[in-house]
Amino acid sequence: MRMKHISEKGFSLVEVLITIAIIIIMAAIAIPSLQGYLINENLKSAAREIKGDFFICKERAIAENRQYRIRFDIAANEFILQQCQGPDICLSTCSAPCGYVITQRKSPVTFGNDIQITNASFAAGSPTVTFQTRGIATGFGGSVRLVNGRGSTATITTNITGRVSINFNMK
Repeated sequence: MRMKHISEKGFSLVEVLITIAIIIIMAAIAIPSLQGYLINENLKSAAREIKGDFFICKERAIAENRQYRIRFDIAANEFILQQCQGPDICLSTCSAPCGYVITQRKSPVTFGNDIQITNASFAAGSPTVTFQTRGIATGFGGSVRLVNGRGSTATITTNITGRVSINFNMK
């Protein structure tokens, strides 16, 4: 048996190939898990964005003394933030002649192509939540549900006081 001389330090080709093979095997195991994690993180981001929009509409309704609402369009997979326009007639109800104008149009798809709005139900089953000038939500609140390609869901719920919460069911 021959002893290595100090000048013969280093790795053999076999050692390098075994190390590379181990790294490839670990990556093959980790990448699918990482992809699932990222898909679920996209769903969480979309849900938090909607929660933030609820908060913004509530705060603007109070600050500007006018109604704001978010209308969910399930077929188009988008939601629209709207502001009541017009004179003081809009303070209690927003109807003709003032009406609502669109302040922003959004879609959960910006967070991931597989995120869909599957349900939006607020006062009397309407897909619209309206925040009154005191910050309260019309009716008794309601919820909107998002789902991603993995079957994970996020349910954003608001109550009559305008308080918003999110419930996640990750798969």
